[in-house]
Amino acid sequence: MNVALRRATAADIAACSRINYEAFQDISDRHQFPTDFPTLEFSTEIIGFLIESPLFFELVAESEGAVVGCGFMDERNPIRGIGPVSVDRTFQGCGAGRAMMQALLERGKEANGIRLVQESFNMASLSLYTSLGFEVKEPFVLLEGKFRGQPESGFEVRPMASEDVGECAALCEKLYGCDRTADIEWALNADSPFVACKDGRIAAYTCAISALSHSLAETEADMQALLLGATALGCEEVVSFHLPLRYASLFRWCLHQGLRAIKPMSVMSVGEYRQPQGCYFPSFVY
Repeated sequence: MNVALRRATAADIAACSRINYEAFQDISDRHQFPTDFPTLEFSTEIIGFLIESPLFFELVAESEGAVVGCGFMDERNPIRGIGPVSVDRTFQGCGAGRAMMQALLERGKEANGIRLVQESFNMASLSLYTSLGFEVKEPFVLLEGKFRGQPESGFEVRPMASEDVGECAALCEKLYGCDRTADIEWALNADSPFVACKDGRIAAYTCAISALSHSLAETEADMQALLLGATALGCEEVVSFHLPLRYASLFRWCLHQGLRAIKPMSVMSVGEYRQPQGCYFPSFVY
């Protein structure tokens, strides 16, 4: 199939939203897992935001003048993040996905590294990304539910303030091994970020207790305090987040708290990568 790539425009939002919704729904239904885009309206909201924001790179694949795929790259930080990438169900396996991924990799070739989040049950995308140079770095599981516990003593959990950005960014650099200052600043204006303080310093923060955002803590105990405290302060009653499987005791704690595992996923990377220390939850791209 002859595929032409170009930058997406606002006129492509409807077509890209439909393709994204149907492609994710199809692969999730076939493997009997819930989709990240449960409704067309939600897909339209996300795709519209990505296309219209200057902080994300967006492209579409066309065949004979019709849009058959779309792909996005988060360019807010030195490490780039790819996703979502989707192809119309009737054109899958014809090279459109590979062409878009190659274009995104070319776009980010000067970055420190490029990462993405992959649904582990999707063998087609796993094989494609691996063939393009990506390696699985962190298996994790999507968790969802309501916490049963109450906030723990010894911690001050509060909404993040603008003066916390520097300290949170330094904690990220120390534990995560990369700069995500732009994510933290973004959360202050568009999300519900929280910090957990211990002994007068920030020991944990979350840009939002959501699968879309990342969270970071010095220890698993600090993360537990952050989760329970933020929930008590009016965070979403039903929360979801990505939990790396190497945190086995934290996984068991979450299950005891009433959360349930939704589906297996993983972080994949090309270029610079340092395994995060402490305790961290990946965002929708890494």
